[in-house]
Amino acid sequence: MSKTMNTEQFKESRARAVSWGEASDMLVMLAQIVNVVPDKTWVPSLVKTVSALDSEAPGCARMKAYLTKHAKDSIEELVQDLAVDWTLAFRGMNPAHGPRPPYAGAWLADDGTGVELMLAINSLYVEEGLGVSGNHLNRLDYIGVELEFMAHLVKRFAEEGTDELAKRIVDFEDRFILSWFFRFQKQVEERCAIEFWKGYLELLAAALEDIREGLSAK
Repeated sequence: MSKTMNTEQFKESRARAVSWGEASDMLVMLAQIVNVVPDKTWVPSLVKTVSALDSEAPGCARMKAYLTKHAKDSIEELVQDLAVDWTLAFRGMNPAHGPRPPYAGAWLADDGTGVELMLAINSLYVEEGLGVSGNHLNRLDYIGVELEFMAHLVKRFAEEGTDELAKRIVDFEDRFILSWFFRFQKQVEERCAIEFWKGYLELLAAALEDIREGLSAK
């Protein structure tokens, strides 16, 4: 009986590892989408990635509908269209018309910058051996960098599965992402035109909520 129980526990453990490994891979993909400026090199890969997603997943139908609508556009036209709203939504280049950019400090700090908050976030990166080099193109509190960090932690959780690590991931997500993310998403819905990025944020929101729910149950 003991041998059978151990075998079943091993199978369950492997199944959990695969599931959380897939969650980590999803976060890496979602981070890359928001980290890379749409250009002629990246957009074909982006189209291929989105086309492979399940249309039933949150936001995916919106992204695919956009790509279908623009299927006959030249690559230059598609890049231009995607890049305009990408810059508006994720770089905060037009504060008068676009959403506040997706930096934790922009949403959570009284001064709209949050240097101390960025340092606090970076200290967590450094603890994991992930200190950001000076040539990194994004701020330490940028949503894409935060997603990369979460992907790292979730991958660790797939291997270790400890309650302590699950709590660390949930705490990071609650404090530095979910505390402002949905307000940002609402502004993108209101102030940006392209359904593709709205669909992306819908998918990201679902992924973040699913990961938090799964880890909170540990």
